[in-house]
Parts: sequence; C-alpha cells; structure tokens
Amino acid sequence: MKDKLKYLVPTAAVTSLFLAGCGDDDGATVDACAGVSGTEALLAGSWTLTKEDGISTQGTIFEDDLGDEYTYTLVYKFECGGDFDIRQVLVYTDDAQNPLVYSYEGSWDFKSADETIDIEWTNDENDVYEWDFEVESISESSLKGSLFADGDTVLQEFTKQ
Repeated sequence: MKDKLKYLVPTAAVTSLFLAGCGDDDGATVDACAGVSGTEALLAGSWTLTKEDGISTQGTIFEDDLGDEYTYTLVYKFECGGDFDIRQVLVYTDDAQNPLVYSYEGSWDFKSADETIDIEWTNDENDVYEWDFEVESISESSLKGSLFADGDTVLQEFTKQ
C-alpha cells in the first residue's frame, strides 16, 4: 500500500494544479458565440467563394493585365466576437508550384434590421477597406448576397467549408 501512496500524492497534486488552471480566469474567458442566433449564428465559419455575378469561380481560368492565366480561391472567415479574415490564393498556370497567398484581418458586425454585414479590413499597405454585404439567403452550407465595395456591387455565392 505504501508503494501506491508514493504515486498517489504527486498525481493528486498535478491533477489539482491542472484543474485550477482550467478555471474561469475571474470571468475573463467568455464564449464569444453565447447569445448569438439566427443569421448571425449561421455566418460563423469559413466561406469559400463559388460564384461572382452568376459566373463560377471554381476552376475558372482568369487572365491578369499582363495576359498571364491563373485560378483563384477566396475565403471569408467570420468568427464569433467580430473577427474577420479574408484569404485569397492565386495559382498561375506557369508557376503552379508557387501560389500567391494573401491573408488579411479585420472585423465584422451583423445588422439584423437589414440583414447586412459591415466588414472592415486592412491590407499590407495599411489601406483600410469598408464593405457592406447584404445577405440574400443563408443556410448551414450556402451564403448568397450582394457585396458593396469601392463603389461596385457584386453578387457573390459561397459554400461553407
């Protein structure tokens, strides 16, 4: 029995330290998704662009100003609590092994009165972008709406990752 006790005391000490470390941190840890429902709750997650103005972006080859061909993927990530990430990956056909990846951070706020998402993000040159996305329809797996950005309106459709 004495042999078993010599392992029990250190194990109990480590366990109590572990459990103490999993505490509430004096209320500092709050579930950012608590109290969120409806459209705002459905928005939380990563969304991959599938269509712009009715044209598929999946596997479509685009051409830049220099005539170089590429495909691209665009992902919006809405996190509970207001964090927003935008990620764009361009894969040039002549250099498919070295895709260009652009990732930026910002914030978002959902306005339930008019089903609009206010999005703000900053690029590497510290240019600030302010967009409005008007939600037309949303489900667990798809998002469709109009993006109002820089004087343009683009109809976008997404699938949830």
